[in-house]
Order: sequence, then C-alpha cells, then structure tokens
Amino acid sequence: MIRGVLKWVILAIAPDHRKNWAQAMIAEMAVIERDREAVAFALSCLMACWRFRLEFNISQTGSSMVKDRFVILTFISGVVAGLIGLAYLFVSGAPLTMVVVNGGAMVVGILLAPSARLAVRATDQVVTATALIGAFILFGTAIFGYAIEDARRWLLIGPFFIQTSLILLPLIAICFARVQNFRTVLAVCVAAFAMAAQPDRAMAAMLFVAVVIVGVMRPNRLTVSAALFCAMTFAATLLLPDRLPAAPFVDHILWSAFDISLWVGLALWGGCLLLVCPIVFVPKPERSTLHYVFASCWLTLIAAAAMGAYPTPIVGYGASAIIGYFLSLLFLQPRARGRMAVGEGPTDLSESEETIPPLRNSPASLAI
Repeated sequence: MIRGVLKWVILAIAPDHRKNWAQAMIAEMAVIERDREAVAFALSCLMACWRFRLEFNISQTGSSMVKDRFVILTFISGVVAGLIGLAYLFVSGAPLTMVVVNGGAMVVGILLAPSARLAVRATDQVVTATALIGAFILFGTAIFGYAIEDARRWLLIGPFFIQTSLILLPLIAICFARVQNFRTVLAVCVAAFAMAAQPDRAMAAMLFVAVVIVGVMRPNRLTVSAALFCAMTFAATLLLPDRLPAAPFVDHILWSAFDISLWVGLALWGGCLLLVCPIVFVPKPERSTLHYVFASCWLTLIAAAAMGAYPTPIVGYGASAIIGYFLSLLFLQPRARGRMAVGEGPTDLSESEETIPPLRNSPASLAI
C-alpha cells in the first residue's frame, strides 16, 4: 500500500524530462524485499524528484526573485535578526509594547516580500518615481516633522513615531544604484539635503557611502556630482550640533547588552552582522552595484549605532528600520529590460547579467 502511494507520488512529481529516471527508480524499488528499506529508498527518490521539479519550475516559470540567492539570503537574515531583536527586548526587560511593535513591523516586512516578485518587472520610470516620492517625503519630514532636541526626523502617526529616513533612504539608495539619470540624482540630492536639515549624521553617512560606491563603480558626470553633493551635506551634519539623548533599548545597545550577559551581547552583534553577510555568499564575479550598495547601507548604520546614539537597526527597538530593511528588497533586482524613457540611455547594460547567476548555482527557492 505504502509502496504504491510512493510510486504514484514519484511519477506525479517528476518532470517530463525525468520520467525515465523515475521509472527506473520505481523498478529498483520493486526488487527490494524489505518494506522498510523500500520505503526509505522511495523517500530518497521522492526528495530527488522534488528537487528536479523545483529546478524545472525555476527554469521555466520562476521569477528572478527566486533565482537570486542574495535576495533569498537577505530575507532570511532579516527575519533571523528580527527574532534576535525580539529576544533581546524580552530578556532585557523592555516594555511589552516594544516587543509588540517590533513584532508587528516584522509581520509587515514579511508581507512586503511577495511584492518583490512584482517589483522585478519595474521599469526605469517606476524606480525613478519611487526615488523622487521618497526623497520629497524626507524633505517634508525635515520641514514639518516632529522634532526632539532640534532633531526633526519623525512623523507622528497615531501613537507611533515613524523615522521616515530609516524606511525610505535605503530604498532611495537602491533605486539610484539601479537607475542613474537626472531625476534619480535629483532625488538623491533632495534626500541628502533633508538629512542635513534634520540633521541626521548616521543617515547622511549611509547615503554618502552608498552614492560613492555607485560613483566608483559607474563613474560619470551624474554619479560624481551626486557623490560630491552628498559629501557636502554629510560634512554639514558633522558641523551641526546633535544633542539628541540616547533612548533605552534603541541606542548604545550593542555595548550595554554585554551588561546583561556575554551571550546576549554576542547575539546582538551576530544579528547585526547577519544583515550584511548575504553578500559574502555571492561569488565575487556575480556581485553587482546593487549588492554593494545594499550591504554598505546597513553596515554604515551598524557602525553609526556602535559609535554614537543612533538607532541599532532591527535588533534594537524601532519599527522603521525593520520595515525599511524589507522594503529595500523591493528593488534589489536588476531592472526590467524594456523601453526606456525618451532621452534616457542605458545606465549599465551589464547589470542584468551581473545580478542573475547561472541556474546551476541557484539554491532551492524560498516560498515568500
């Protein structure tokens, strides 16, 4: 009975080009006398069939979201780091509301993940419009946002303080890495000016580093101009006073966690490193500007959190960084090949070739 069911499942799952292999395995299973050994053999064949079916689906209908190991590993790293952050809040005695807020932000971020499959097909116009909208939201926050100690970085939405830069600035950097034209440079400059006006040294540094990476890897008049402007705005934040006090469970936790225990401190550092480690698993010839920009954004924020009173991304309290991390996955793909806007030339024709690894290197897909 069990053998018959397993035979049927193996034949049903095996793709057409593997049917002969499945028939051979079934024939071999039939000559095994002991039922336990036959079932164990059939289960191993079943796992192989699942792999063959998965490879076939990826090659035929899978999106580049599934093919790209970097996006998959980044998603997993964000989830694991978020869980580490929740555990830290729990063991450190943080209010239950903080745990609920971070947990809710993780749910929102995970729900955003399927949208990345649609964003893979986003055109240059969509990416550019996203960068411009995000930049002007940041500019509006710098003018009309909620201020604490002369730092105007938040929007008050109901009972929640939303730091818009943690949500939108990594996304703007990714958009600029995908498309470089006059409008995306304008978006970067508006966002950089907003960071200087807030002021926010950590986020200004993040944008500066990301834009410099784009300028080094794709040197042209637009990218170099954007990098110079970001350098000036970052320098302005260093000259302006930053009197914002450290917030409990948000700032300085990478060091204060060791006061709880050695393992809690190491766990927080491990959770932070998880945010940037996916690039290590991408072979160097396959790494693109998108990979480096994404990793540099979060590495800069981690460094800022270690050096000053700035939010520790994901493992510390704060929904904005969690949502921003998952939101930046939306455009962490090569832009769609298609008709570009009038007057726009190709910004990097090798990008799509760099960021799509060969199928033989693709891992099993993550259902998200």
